[in-house]
Amino acid sequence: MLKQLPFNDTTGRSCLGALNHQGLGLPQMTAQALGRLVPSGKRLYKVLIAGILLLEVAAKPAQAFDWRANFIDPDDGYFDVSGFVGGGGFIPVPVIITEPAVKGGLGLMGQFVHTPTSPGTPPDRTVAGGAVTRNGSKGGGLLHQGSFGEGRFVYRVGFGLADVTLPIFPFGGRSEIDYENKAIFGFANIRYRVPDTPVSLGPRFIYRTSDVSLKAAGPLGDRVSGLLERFSGKNQYVALGFSLNFDTRNNAFTPTKGINAIFKYDFYTETLGSDAEFGSGQLAVHAFAELGDNWSLGGKLRFDTVTANAPFFMAPGVDLRGVQYGRYQGDMALSLEAELRRQLSSRWAAVAFGGYGATFVNKSRLYRAESGIWTYGAGVRYRIARKLGIDVGLDVARGPEDTVFYIQFGHAWAMTMD
Repeated sequence: MLKQLPFNDTTGRSCLGALNHQGLGLPQMTAQALGRLVPSGKRLYKVLIAGILLLEVAAKPAQAFDWRANFIDPDDGYFDVSGFVGGGGFIPVPVIITEPAVKGGLGLMGQFVHTPTSPGTPPDRTVAGGAVTRNGSKGGGLLHQGSFGEGRFVYRVGFGLADVTLPIFPFGGRSEIDYENKAIFGFANIRYRVPDTPVSLGPRFIYRTSDVSLKAAGPLGDRVSGLLERFSGKNQYVALGFSLNFDTRNNAFTPTKGINAIFKYDFYTETLGSDAEFGSGQLAVHAFAELGDNWSLGGKLRFDTVTANAPFFMAPGVDLRGVQYGRYQGDMALSLEAELRRQLSSRWAAVAFGGYGATFVNKSRLYRAESGIWTYGAGVRYRIARKLGIDVGLDVARGPEDTVFYIQFGHAWAMTMD
């Protein structure tokens, strides 16, 4: 089954990724894949390219569009979208969803790049998107991110709606129970870039409403319903938090050198109108090193935690290639992954990766601690935007239960980098 097509831009995630990342209870991938609806990676690649071309025709007047300048690299003659993506304006992106938890689906994102008003500052971006899946889940959102003060301050605001059906695996078993979450979500954050350093920091605000219903039957369903009764129905959760970022990557899309580290913590409190008081934190560290001319090594450490009284759908889970969303959850979750990359030519590269995950339980009566969650796999990359350093590719990963295929856009860790 195919699983993931993550999308990331230079300064952050897509709107769906941002909604997802803030704990809506959505799968952890911004854009995942179509699964059984698409029988092979080769055919999926053709579908993606065809979709981009058709959307571009609709977005720009035919007489003003130069196909060769947008999709052929003048230096080597290979297919390349540097001209298309780097040209700014409106950029449509088809989304292929193959996350097994939602049984695959389709979506569309449109990004509008605003021309910078002063030299040296990153462009402002507005992203809108939506998706539907085979299990009836649907959602959409709007994200705007930009900067001011000659780039010293960066900000991001977003809003979204979702009606998703997702599984949980209670009591450490293999049996899953679905729940439906009808959510409205909004957030805002701003960070100050400390001059002459790779550090930025600032406050975050999160607001969400969730209307949760369990789709459970039988003795297991009755047992779970009793534990989660207080989270059923409509509730709102409001938080004020902060984030600290450190970034020395040599490329925001497909880095081979540098460090990207993020620490964030959110306080959900009744003082702000939240129906529950709890904390939610994440530490994500990504390190990259070049090993000679053609080799590079990357490592990811991600640790997520929630305190008591957190809604069950915000429980952290293991985030590794080869592991289904929501399969291993607890009060805390650890995800470690390493990736070795070999550059085969100016366009092609091969990767091999392996990971380890574990969950920890403090007071949860729903989840059980899990350890020894090992994954491994390999993949191939094609440099689809040479001037921007963007790769696309295919990964094959083996987890404790399944073998999963992934379509990648940018780095596989794009969702946890910022």
